[in-house]
Amino acid sequence: MQAAEKMQVGERAEEEAEAALAAAGWEVINLNRLAKNFRFADLLAKRGATRLLVQVKGTTTDEGKFGALPGPARALHELARHLDAQAVYALVRLAADGSVVRFGTAENAAAIADDRTANYRGTLRYHLFISDFEHTAADLDEIVC
Repeated sequence: MQAAEKMQVGERAEEEAEAALAAAGWEVINLNRLAKNFRFADLLAKRGATRLLVQVKGTTTDEGKFGALPGPARALHELARHLDAQAVYALVRLAADGSVVRFGTAENAAAIADDRTANYRGTLRYHLFISDFEHTAADLDEIVC
């Protein structure tokens, strides 16, 4: 996939995650629109006293595979902790028949990626799968509150 295509997938994934969060009552700011490729998080979401830093990962693979190294997930978790926020990953599978958006904690993303990396010989390209996360924006309270 070319760099321009990756950017388009990333932007579409952010739009899908933002729409899912907004539909569930979250006020959302796309950090990449403010800072042009914000380093650790793509979205900042707020509902009541709860704040989320959201790293969005997008894919067009049928299997819903994502590259997500454990180090950045841990860094997002630490940043969120210092800001009194929650660190969340949004996995977005883009398809012609509709998108699937699932959420999980950055801690969980790091643990899954660590486990897969430890049990794989060679260089692992995909660390997470859409099936690793089961939460939608509507039930995020189960993992962040």
